[in-house]
Amino acid sequence: MDAYTILIVEDDSQIAESLSEILEILNHKVVGIAESYDQAIGFLEKEDIELVLLDIQLKGTKSGIDVAEKIRSDFKVPFIFTTAFADKETIKKASTHSPYGYIVKPYGIKDINAGIEIAIENHKNFKSTQSSDEGVFNRESLFVKANSRIVRINIDDILFIEAKGDYAIFKTEEKGYIVHTTFKNVESSLDPDQFVKVHRSYIVNVNKVVDIEENNLLIKEQVIPISRGQRAHLLSKLNPI
Repeated sequence: MDAYTILIVEDDSQIAESLSEILEILNHKVVGIAESYDQAIGFLEKEDIELVLLDIQLKGTKSGIDVAEKIRSDFKVPFIFTTAFADKETIKKASTHSPYGYIVKPYGIKDINAGIEIAIENHKNFKSTQSSDEGVFNRESLFVKANSRIVRINIDDILFIEAKGDYAIFKTEEKGYIVHTTFKNVESSLDPDQFVKVHRSYIVNVNKVVDIEENNLLIKEQVIPISRGQRAHLLSKLNPI
């Protein structure tokens, strides 16, 4: 396992110290612990940081979500939200900033390890496969945490992804992988020319579509609904004659 330089942004000193100890056990280097927005930005400006573990709730007027916005705009460093709040409103608000993952408190060493490995690998794939001018996606695989394992899924093997509450099911011909993540995060991780959201609960691989009717489509033997507003967008990706 590779070692990374990591910034902890956490206003609870006890939790921060515990997290730091876990990271040291995993052989990562903790460059600092920030308790506020200003401290976090100060570390980001001065240190060479590869990953940020970012608490959503912080002391002061600015939250971890404000830090995430600044990271996205100025630093381009992958970050993972750490939070004791797993309610839909918190996750929905946080997901607008496209984090590379969530770790819900209380967490253990396996949760931290898996979250870091997935975040780093997906960030590497994202950087190496995007064209700087056109935003072209050419990645061949995606890493996901399924149960207690980190699994590589070949992009072209994905038939569709289905949302189930706080989970997404990546369906291939062989099996389905249940992943704890937001649907928005899934959508932002995939090539928009190959994967299209056709319904609030479904993203499909357009290369796997075999039949389209008025309100649904067929992939293998799975009938998938099409929202009225998504049908035209889907057809534009299929280029029917």
